[in-house]
Amino acid sequence: MNRGLLLLFIFLFFFALERFQPQMDSSKRSKKHDGTNIKLGIINTILGRLIAIFTVYSVALFLEKNNLGLFNMISLNKNLILLLEILLLDLINYTWHRLLHNINFLRRFHNVHHTDKFLNSTSALRFHVIEIFFGNIFRLVPIAILGIGVEAVLMYEVILNSNVYFHHSNIKIPINLDIMLSKVIVTPYLHRIHHSIKYRESNSNYSSFLIIWDKIFRSFTPQGEVSTPKYGIPGYNEEEAQKFYFLLRQPFLNFDTKSSHK
Repeated sequence: MNRGLLLLFIFLFFFALERFQPQMDSSKRSKKHDGTNIKLGIINTILGRLIAIFTVYSVALFLEKNNLGLFNMISLNKNLILLLEILLLDLINYTWHRLLHNINFLRRFHNVHHTDKFLNSTSALRFHVIEIFFGNIFRLVPIAILGIGVEAVLMYEVILNSNVYFHHSNIKIPINLDIMLSKVIVTPYLHRIHHSIKYRESNSNYSSFLIIWDKIFRSFTPQGEVSTPKYGIPGYNEEEAQKFYFLLRQPFLNFDTKSSHK
C-alpha cells in the first residue's frame, strides 16, 4: 500500500475511534477546531513532502548510492542495521523535540502545536510548516554522518506518524493498558502531560515513539491521577488565536514565548 494512503487510513481510524470512545467531551472543542488543524495538515503534507524530497530523502539516497556514512561502511546484518537506523532516527527526533522547547526562536514555531486547547487526532497535524522545514534540515547532519538509508527513513516516517496520531487522539483507554503500553511507546495519557498548560509538566515526555529516551535523559513524567490536564499556552486562549490564519502568523508576532508557558 502507498505510504500516504496507509497514513491516511491510520489517521481516519483514530479520528473515527475517538468519536465512539472519547476521553474528553468533544463538545468542549470549538466548531472550527478540526477544520483548522486539518488545513494545516494539508499544507504540511504537500510542502513537507516536497521539503523532505529535496533534503532528507535526497541525502539518504546519495549516501546509499555512494556508500558514505557509518552504516554504509560496516558489515552487519541488513535487518540489524535497519533496526539500528530506526532507533537512531527516533533518538534524533527526541533531540529535535527538546531543542524546539529550549531554543526560543524554534519555540515560536512549535508553539503553534502547543496552543491547541483540545487534543484529538487532528492535533497531530497542527504544526507550522517552517518548523517542518527546520526539522528536516536538522536531521541532515546525523543522517549524513550515520549513513542512514532511504528504507529506514521511509519506514520510520510511517511508524512515527502512526504513533503521533495515536498519542494525540482523544481516545479513552483503560489506564492499566496505557501504563502497560507506555513501558515501550508513547501513549495518550503520557503525551497529554506534555501538552499540559503547566510548564513543569510540558517540560517532559518529549519522546514521540519509544519512551526509552525520556527515561534515559530523565525527562519522563509518569501518568498521574489527572489524566486530562488543561492544555494550551496562556495568552493564546481567545478564539481569534485558534483561527487558521492567526496560526500561520503566530510565530512572527511579538510575544514572549518563554514567559508564556511557565
